[in-house]
Parts: sequence; structure tokens; C-alpha cells
Amino acid sequence: MMNKVMNPVSLPVNFHPGTSGAGSRSNWSSHDEQQHMLSEKMLMDLGKMLGRQFTIYAEALKASLAEQANMPLNDFKALEYIMEFDALPTGQLAHLMDLSASGVSALINRLEHKGYITRGRHPLDKRVIALHPVMDKCREVLAVKERAINQAINTAASQNPAPLTAMSDFLVDSMSTF
Repeated sequence: MMNKVMNPVSLPVNFHPGTSGAGSRSNWSSHDEQQHMLSEKMLMDLGKMLGRQFTIYAEALKASLAEQANMPLNDFKALEYIMEFDALPTGQLAHLMDLSASGVSALINRLEHKGYITRGRHPLDKRVIALHPVMDKCREVLAVKERAINQAINTAASQNPAPLTAMSDFLVDSMSTF
């Protein structure tokens, strides 16, 4: 007997009592069910989750992580950009953060004063000032973020690791598009 369980975005998830998890490929019983799982509604719901809901929940998580790291939210976001892109030009940071020149200058000064970043020349264009993370100091911020992410991943993996493999494949394949 198969029960239908609804998740928060109203995607039907097949739940088979006695199996390791809901919705994994190993639970698909037929080609027809695979076609149903890849329906237009499912694709639209996935687009909705990635385009809107995931972004909103990620922003809410950032606010919580910034609070845990005792940082203003904009400083936390800027530091994330700088850590991810390693040598981030100051103008690019202003653009990403939607800040004026004076606003980004004040933000950079705060991060530099607290020891999170240094300013230097961009490795590809020496005329450009770039921001570089001070990884010894940034590890504190990364640790807060990694704990939250690892907790969510470990919870999902303990229930059913198969969807994580599919999710990983999707994200790796899609990263250049994002």
C-alpha cells in the first residue's frame, strides 16, 4: 500500500512504509510513475523552489548565521562574497551588494578593521583594488555556516542518501548556469 505525503510546496512524494525514505529512485515502481514524477507541475514546483523559496530560506539562514557570528547582515553577506571569489574587486562588491561607493567603502573598512579582509592588487589586473579574505579570521565565520549546513545534510543523509546524490549531480551540473 502506498500513502501520499505532501511536502511544504505541495509536491507529491511517494512514501512506502518500511523503505528507507520517500521519493528515492529505488522506490519508483514503473516507467509511468517516472513520467508522473517528471510532470510539468513538478518542474514548475522545482523552478519555484529554486527561484524563490530556496533564495528566501537561504537569506533567512544568512540572517541567523550573521547573528551567531556577531556581525551585521550586510557585513556577513559581503564576507561570503569575498571568501567565495577570493580576489574580489571593490567595485564588484559594491555592485553585488547594491551599495554606493561610500557605502561599500564603510563596509570594507569595518571588515578590514576587524581583520576579516585585506586590500591588495587584483592578480589579473594590477590597476584594480581587490579584497582578499584573511582565512585564519574567516574560519570562525565559516565554522558557523558549515555547522548549519552539515546538520541539514547529515539529517537528510541519515534518512535516505539517494536523493542527496541526485541533488549533488544537479547542483554541480547547474552551477555554471547560476
